[in-house]
Amino acid sequence: MAVAAPNLADMLSTTTAVSAVLSALAYAVLAAAGVVQWKRARSVATAMVAIGFAMVLLDQLVELIRYLQIGALLRGHPSDTLYVVYHRAFIQYISLLGLWFAAVGLMWRSLRFPGR
Repeated sequence: MAVAAPNLADMLSTTTAVSAVLSALAYAVLAAAGVVQWKRARSVATAMVAIGFAMVLLDQLVELIRYLQIGALLRGHPSDTLYVVYHRAFIQYISLLGLWFAAVGLMWRSLRFPGR
């Protein structure tokens, strides 16, 4: 009996995968909004917002790839993985630092221009 290799749609059919994709998309939109804000008003605060959300987006993408690879390994399809070496502890701190960067940048920008 031949087992068909799962495609990406099958792997993304679980609730965990959908929430991981939606989370990555949300941070992609936030990072894009930070870039737009930086292009409109070039300042350190707006750069912090764009860089901070981009750092969190990186963590979300690494987590999504890791989830898909573990799913492929558990399904018995090791050829569907990228075999990327993960430095999970390091990327987690990058994500937390990114959230702090974005939060400080947003607060700084709001305090500088309260009526805008």
